[in-house]
Amino acid sequence: MGIYDRISPVPQKFGYLDGKEILLGVPGCANYTIEANVPEGCELSANAVKKLTEKLAAKLAVCPCSAKGEVKITLQLADAPEGMKNANQGYAIKAYDNAIALTGYGAAGLYYAVTTLLQCLKVEEGKLAVPAFEMEDHPDLKTRGHFMETRYGSNLMELEDWKHVVDHMEEMKQNHLAVSVYGCWCVQYDGQVSEYIYVPVKKYPKLKAPVYGKYYSPKKGEWVNFKRLPPMVEKDYFAELIAYGKTRGVEVCPMFNSFGHNTLIPAQYPEVSAKDENGEPTLTGFCTANPKTYEMMFDIYDEIIDRYLKPNGITSFDVGLDEVGDGIAQNANDIFKNRSPWCKCPECAGKDRGQIYINHAIKLLKHLKSRGMTNIYMYSDMLIEKDWGKGMESYKLGDNTLNMYNALKENDLLDVVCIDWWTYSDYREKFMFKTTRPELGIRHTVKPWNGYYHWTVLSNPLKNIYHHGAVAHEENAEGMRSYSAWDESFDRNHRAQADYAWNFVGAGSIEDEKARYAKLNFPKQYDAAKRALDLIDLCTYTTNGEGISRCSLLQHEMSYYFYSYVRAGKPYPRHFPGEAVQAVVYDAEKMEHVKQIASMAKESSAIFDALSKDASGNIAIAKRFKYETANYATLADDYIALAEMDRLAKEFMETKCCCTKKKIQALAKARKEARLALMILFEETKEEFLKASHMRNHTIFMQYFADLEAYLAKTPCEDVVLDFTDNTHFASEAFWALR
Repeated sequence: MGIYDRISPVPQKFGYLDGKEILLGVPGCANYTIEANVPEGCELSANAVKKLTEKLAAKLAVCPCSAKGEVKITLQLADAPEGMKNANQGYAIKAYDNAIALTGYGAAGLYYAVTTLLQCLKVEEGKLAVPAFEMEDHPDLKTRGHFMETRYGSNLMELEDWKHVVDHMEEMKQNHLAVSVYGCWCVQYDGQVSEYIYVPVKKYPKLKAPVYGKYYSPKKGEWVNFKRLPPMVEKDYFAELIAYGKTRGVEVCPMFNSFGHNTLIPAQYPEVSAKDENGEPTLTGFCTANPKTYEMMFDIYDEIIDRYLKPNGITSFDVGLDEVGDGIAQNANDIFKNRSPWCKCPECAGKDRGQIYINHAIKLLKHLKSRGMTNIYMYSDMLIEKDWGKGMESYKLGDNTLNMYNALKENDLLDVVCIDWWTYSDYREKFMFKTTRPELGIRHTVKPWNGYYHWTVLSNPLKNIYHHGAVAHEENAEGMRSYSAWDESFDRNHRAQADYAWNFVGAGSIEDEKARYAKLNFPKQYDAAKRALDLIDLCTYTTNGEGISRCSLLQHEMSYYFYSYVRAGKPYPRHFPGEAVQAVVYDAEKMEHVKQIASMAKESSAIFDALSKDASGNIAIAKRFKYETANYATLADDYIALAEMDRLAKEFMETKCCCTKKKIQALAKARKEARLALMILFEETKEEFLKASHMRNHTIFMQYFADLEAYLAKTPCEDVVLDFTDNTHFASEAFWALR
């Protein structure tokens, strides 16, 4: 009996022992007794005992109180072996001679010991048993988990959805969840600035931002159209989420951004906004010379601390402070006006922006430390020398890491501040940062991303995760927290992150990680699952800047989402799919990749369809991957069809042949129906909170093809005009409403 492959993340030390198999029972009959020796008043230790008692009984379908058998399972706390890293999260398990001993070197360690034992146990051949084994385990990194952005999906999550995230993390021995409760982006859908706030701020009641839902539901056979506040605001359950996390060993803390990603506050309270050269509020950023700015920020921080953190004993807070720069579409009233968060009032104008940024950060950090925060996170990107690109010069402040270190030291903040180093690249040589500057002694974590853009197509940044893990391992980071938006289809990425944060050396190469995931979820169908997962990676591979990145092609050029952004020199809403036709269809090399993606995605989807019917594997994750690969295939087929329709349209505009028109009409109908089928599959597969973001983008494609089909059906041949770079003349009101 092999159990090692079931353990997640990869343990530090594990070995089988000579000895007989330990029988814990058969369905309906338990053969074990649990004895716990844990200190009173330790909630996490008590929960470890409760978890083992309830879940072990559930595996055998017995009442927990009836478990009185021969096998003795003991739980206890003990001193850790000398030199063990992150010892309070370490543990040992020994299963031998009809006994199983679980020893935690701290409450968290005991909880992880229970998690590991439960991973090992599975009813097979009519019995629940484990081989004789022993192991000793602990994490490389102190903090492991996710930062959840205020964005699509999380804006509609109910408390039970968040609890599921915590449970998902707990299973991977992750212990930190930062929830972004305030963040803002530019105008995208509905002509509105994308603004998010997830907690009610009683002192500043104008800080509210609704969620818009607008899509067609083929399952319901009707349009969905709503405007509402996020459930976390409506029901004010952030404190409950924090409390729940504590029962599972997951610390939940808030991130409240300011300066960058900040339009809601200065728009609703313009007295604190940055000012332009004429003294008018820019409605983005802050005037950092204005005392009211800090009066407001400290009021908001204090309300969050007093209402949510202090009652739950949480002393962690994230201030963000990333991506501070000028941009268009910062206000819905003049989307093409460039607005700046850098104040130009007489007191701010002419000052060094790097120093303004550091001074602003220090004020926030000092206040949070004075309020008892011992772990204060902030981003790295504004502290490093990086070329942000043409038109984004205002983001560039130069290398201010050393200046930040000096400011932290002078203000006695080095003990509480932790810099979060992040980058999206899959290639180490292309990382935004070359080093986390460990020689300075600033506390630091690394931040891979989990894929984030779940509302477009599934991406697979395993290389990015691996290289962040390597940096953490080499430069002694204290943690790894992904930049993420929640979709359980990112499960493989989450597993990889958990492995590389817990045991970087033991996790091995990316190929090792891929193989382990296939074996963990589909042990009896490993070869087929590995093939299907490899095809996913081929569909979405990235490049280091040379050649075509299929992930970028699918996500940035073929999916709708990135055409929702306002761009200078382009109409708004943008021509879609006209722009995409020019970018993709008219590029022969890209279209060759599109055809290859379509073929590989269909093969992968067929494999996952079969796996979703095999009870020996993870049916739920197989169903998700079936959808994700069908999404690749449908998107690719849409562009293959657009290429053919474009070719036929050019022929039609010369001949006005009604047969050619009918061919285009038939293609449009087929694509409409294929997209509807994909939408039904989505609704059958994914959670309610994901629908508004995913289904809107699907509906845009569906409605486009429906409009084209209807236009060709009702318009006489001689009156039909087709130009697939701009077919806006036949777009319906429904299509424009979605844009």
